[in-house]
Formats: sequence, structure tokens, C-alpha cells
Amino acid sequence: MSLDHGRSGRAVASLRRRLLSLILLPLTGLIGVNAWVGYGNAVEAANEAYDRSLYLAARTLAEELSWQDGRLQLDVMKAAGYLFENHTGSRLFYKVTTPAGQWLAGVAALPDAPVRTQSAVKYFALVQFDDGVYLNQPVRLAQLTHVMEDASLSEPLIKITVAETMEARQQLIQHILWDTLGSQGLLLLAAALLVVWGVQRGIRPLESFRRQLANKADDDFLPIQPPDLPRELRPLIDTLNSYLERLGRLIDIRKRFLDNAAHQLRTPLTALKTQLALAQRNAEPEQAQALLSAARQTTDDAVRLTEQLLAMTRVEHAREMHSPHTVDLVELARRVTQEHLMRAHQLGDDLGLEVQVAQCQVQGVDLLLHEALSNLIDNAIHHGPVGTHITVRVGESWLEVQDDGQGIAPDHQAHVFERFYRAAPSGVNGSGLGLAIVKEIANQHGALMQLTSPVEKGRGTRIRMAWPKV
Repeated sequence: MSLDHGRSGRAVASLRRRLLSLILLPLTGLIGVNAWVGYGNAVEAANEAYDRSLYLAARTLAEELSWQDGRLQLDVMKAAGYLFENHTGSRLFYKVTTPAGQWLAGVAALPDAPVRTQSAVKYFALVQFDDGVYLNQPVRLAQLTHVMEDASLSEPLIKITVAETMEARQQLIQHILWDTLGSQGLLLLAAALLVVWGVQRGIRPLESFRRQLANKADDDFLPIQPPDLPRELRPLIDTLNSYLERLGRLIDIRKRFLDNAAHQLRTPLTALKTQLALAQRNAEPEQAQALLSAARQTTDDAVRLTEQLLAMTRVEHAREMHSPHTVDLVELARRVTQEHLMRAHQLGDDLGLEVQVAQCQVQGVDLLLHEALSNLIDNAIHHGPVGTHITVRVGESWLEVQDDGQGIAPDHQAHVFERFYRAAPSGVNGSGLGLAIVKEIANQHGALMQLTSPVEKGRGTRIRMAWPKV
């Protein structure tokens, strides 16, 4: 995955690089801390070993000291033999003094270890260690307080100071340092390779999904399920598949709208064009007026068809556009009936409202339920004769519109909710979409459509939207 450039022009790191950075950078820091701690512990252990050896050198010197003829004697051969055999790679110096600092033997210029209130000794309280400088070189000092065995001495205590140059220690520390850096470097390299390999395998399902998505046909919106999909990536893939499904549904809705509009509007527009052409060529005023009236009616039909096509498209998009909430069907019925009252009165129809319950609440979209009830009332007004009695009725968990028109023939009742199906007799205009819109809205709200015709005395139609009782 390469770097992409966003709208701001800044380089955006790939997912692989981000994962590697988030894992390898902290891991490098942890390995560095571990190397530092390990190196410190190793150096401390090495110094402790050398200090113990330096202490043993001081003890060896102390054991070879004796007081003879009022003078301090040292068996140099035995002491030097131990020192040369056990301290290769560094030089040793010694000094013997009284507690008051009077020189007795060895190198008089050798520095003393400073007196401390709390001794840093790890063996016992008669020896202490410190760092010093001799002949402009750093040295390590071990100062041992020794009790001479000759009890006749007035001053039985002596101090033996042994100094060791730092060459051997520094060589060992450098060796430890390079060993530590080498081992930790190899560990970091191995960890980096494992992380790169793991990240590569981890994002493989995403790469598989990308290839499948890139190879999809333009009209293929089926879900994609890459193999070996990790649990953490499943929500992302499910979301993308859900988006593909919604996108496919929206494209299908728009395609159907365009197909329906092209098919359904072709007839009225062709008729309108013919009527206007005839009216233009006809010289008789009465025939020209009739043709213009027919053209106006055709225009009204085309406008009504277009409005219902748009209404159907809005209803099909409603799942993505609206969220359900509580709707009171009683209040809705009063509002919609009031809106159609004037039109029904102008056409000579009797429109009324009958409420059997004080309140009827359902979960839904007010705008869509308003559209459904408007279509039911409009269908009753449009297809009924002059003077039709139309009743909007609300009961417990249902809403219906009933009229006393000529009714719907049994052969048509199974098809009246289909799109563009027209059960009206010839001469009655209609788009065949009104009841289809109502059916779609009912399906989205979990309501059932119930059609009864005839209702009384061989006449009338009742169409009800009924919600299941909870």
C-alpha cells in the first residue's frame, strides 16, 4: 500500500505503515530499555566480581604480613605470586598504613579510600571500596582493616589498601556492551520481521475484499465475504456490504422510476401533442375549444401521474430518509380529512370522520401515513360518482376509508394494489399508483391491507390499514 494524498495535500500513511509504526516504535523503545537495564545489571555483576577479587588480593596481603623484630614483614613472593596469577590484564598496587595514616609498606603515594559513615562493603565491615586516581589513571580501591595476631603490639590495627587499574574492567564492560547490543539488535530484527509478516497476513482479507470489490460488475451489489475474515474486521466488511445493499436498492428504485416515467408519460404526452396539433389546425371555435379542454385534462392527468410517480419514489426511499416515531392516528385522520374537505364539497361528495377510540398510537413516519390516508381519500373521491358518501374511520389499531360508490369487481380486487393496475371503467382517468403507494407504506409500517367490496347492498368499498395488536 502506497501513500495517498488527501484533499489537504498532506501525505497519508498506508494502513500497513501505521500498524508497523504503532507496533515497532514502542517495541524498539521497550527493547532499548531492556538492553539498558540488562547492560547495567551485567556491568554491576562484573564490577562485583572484580571487587571480590580485589578484596581477596587485600586478604592475601594481610595473611602474608607479620611483625618481626619490631618491624612489619611481608612475604613478597607468596603475595606477588597470587596477584600476578589472578589479575592478568590490569596492574595492582598496594600500601600498608596505620589507622592514623603512617606509612608502613608498599606505594606511599597510593590514595586512601575516603572514610564513610555507612560502608558500601558487601562482605564485612572491615573493608570498603571506592574509586580513585593514581598516576593520572582511574583505579579501583579496596581498603582492608586488619588486626595483627601479635597481641604484644600497642597498635594491632593496620590498613591495607590495594588499587587496581581499570583496563580489564573496561574490556569486560565493552564486551558486555557489544554482546548486549548484538543480542538485542538480533531480537529487534526478528521481532520486526515477525511484525511485518503478521501485519501482512492480517490485512490480507482487506486486500482480498478490495480485489473482489474492484472486479464487481456495475450492476452487482451482492455482499462480499472474504475468506478467513478476522472478527475485528467483520464490522467494517458488514458495514461496507450494507452500504452496497442500500446503494443497489436506491439505484434500482431510481431505475424503476425512470422506466415507469418513460413508459407511463409517453401516452399522455403523445395525446397532448396530438390534441394541440388538431386544435391548431381546426378553424371552428367549438371544436378547437373542445380540443383545448381535452388537452387541459390530459395535462392534468400527466401532472397527477408525475406526482404519484414521485410519491412512490419518496415512499421507496423512506427507509433511508426518515426515522419512525409515535404517531396518533386519530389526530392524523382529523388533519387529513380537514385538508380534503373543501375539495370533496366542491365535487359534491360527503366526506366525514368517525372516531371510535380517543387515541390510537402506532410507530411510524407521520409524513408517510399522511400520504397513505390522502391517497385513500383521493381514490374514493376520484373514482366515485358525484354525491358519494366517504367516511374516514379510526378504530383500535386500524384506520380505514369507506365509500358507497359502485365498488370494485371481484376480478380486480386481487390486483388493485399492484403498480399501474387500473380497475376503473373506461372514461375514468387514473394512474394506477394510488393504492400501490398505500400498500408500500403499509408494508414499511408492518400494517396489513384489507379490502372489502361490496360493503352494503351490493355497493361500496372499504380499505383498511390494520396494525397487529401488541
